Amino acid sequence: MTNWPVTLELVTGSVPVDPIGPTIAHTLGGLRMPETMFQAYAVNGGELTPIPAWTAYDALRGSTDGVVIRALRNTLFDTILPLFQQAELQHGTGFEAIVPGDGGAATARRTVVTHVEAQKLIVDQVGAFVREHGTAARGCVFGVSGGGDSNALAFGLRRAVPADRLFAFTLTFRDVMTRAAADRATVLCQDLGIEHVVYEPDELARLLDMRTSVDALYEDFAGAFGHEAVHFFGTFLILKTARVLGQRRGFGDLAFGYNREDLLAELLFMVMNGQTPLAYPLRPLGEQRIVMPVWRAPKLLLDACHPVFSLENYRERDAHTTRQRSLAFYLAHSLDSAYPSFGLSVLEGMRKLFDGRFAELEYDADLDVYVTALATPERRGVVREMLNRHFA
Repeated sequence: MTNWPVTLELVTGSVPVDPIGPTIAHTLGGLRMPETMFQAYAVNGGELTPIPAWTAYDALRGSTDGVVIRALRNTLFDTILPLFQQAELQHGTGFEAIVPGDGGAATARRTVVTHVEAQKLIVDQVGAFVREHGTAARGCVFGVSGGGDSNALAFGLRRAVPADRLFAFTLTFRDVMTRAAADRATVLCQDLGIEHVVYEPDELARLLDMRTSVDALYEDFAGAFGHEAVHFFGTFLILKTARVLGQRRGFGDLAFGYNREDLLAELLFMVMNGQTPLAYPLRPLGEQRIVMPVWRAPKLLLDACHPVFSLENYRERDAHTTRQRSLAFYLAHSLDSAYPSFGLSVLEGMRKLFDGRFAELEYDADLDVYVTALATPERRGVVREMLNRHFA
């Protein structure tokens, strides 16, 4: 059936479309249309029968006269989305914006940036943050993982903060924080002129005044929370190390490479669990504070600063994580994917909405950790018993 048609019915009229992929859902996704806004119908003579969006075209050809995909909402798609887009090969990292064109129709504005251009964008963003929040005067400790976020953060901080007000560190532990990643971090910090120390597990145990070992702590942690929570274990170690190093150096800021999607994932997780979000891009920790100089930057832009390092880092990563963490990041990345820069608009809006009302981290002196409202007495008890076995 060479003339077997697929028709997209919009508020402003009907247009024939070429199937994109094997199913109706693939066509809507290829046109950047939310499939929940459409009902598909199989056409048989004068009759229309609803069919699911996951129906494969091959299952319909030969038995139907065509397919009609009908918009269910009065949405003027042509004013918000370019429906048909052509893509040519370009080398670099691509970003898209959608702006009003002639007659109000949406137009895609695409930009491809090289690693040099990406670095400049990050340098400008970090520089503005440091000037606004006084990070240079407070002094700054930060971890470098050898991946995209912290590498780009190091690049930006070095151009905004004097070298004697910066200190970088890298931890190594199994597949969570690899020796190869530490080597990349060392090369980067040497090139940038940043003082940098790599802590092997035994050195880290001494720094943190542990009575056992990092391996023993991890086995205890995994027994309580499962091996899928290994990334939370890494975050705990990095933050604890940063706090200790900051206190020893007299530096007040602990910088983290939290990017746009990182904060969106955290924000969504907190809201979905009925909790007030934590403050960003400044998060007080007693006399210290966590600072997030690249909080507006999408993950793609940070990775673009050192693309080869970023790719190597992803290939080395331990694949274990929790389902909840995976879901939060999937939803966070979906916001900008659904509409360019929508995630940033959500972050900016939520920051204004919760200004002065963000949830605060509570310091638990027995645990020597800062906890959220999600930390129930029962959970604190489990953690207290575990940490008491390993820390002096």
